[in-house]
Amino acid sequence: MIFSFIFIILGISILSLTKTIEEVVPKLGYAAFQAAGAGSYSPGSYEMNLGLNYWIAGICILIGTITFIRPFFSSSITEMKKRDEEFEEKYK
Repeated sequence: MIFSFIFIILGISILSLTKTIEEVVPKLGYAAFQAAGAGSYSPGSYEMNLGLNYWIAGICILIGTITFIRPFFSSSITEMKKRDEEFEEKYK
């Protein structure tokens, strides 16, 4: 349980940090452009490809969710198998 929550929180943290960086870096680039006063500013020059960060965050959240839900399904599956065996023995 703790492991799954750690993974979910890690994924959410990566996701929020990446989104914050994606929004802030072009604004910092504009501030640097204003300070230097040379050339022309284009926001595209300061955009970063952070797709890998989004994938890692999504995978962390998915793994955390699966490890959290898995015990509930495995216990219900073993219970269904047990009931099925009891039914088979009773009606043979």
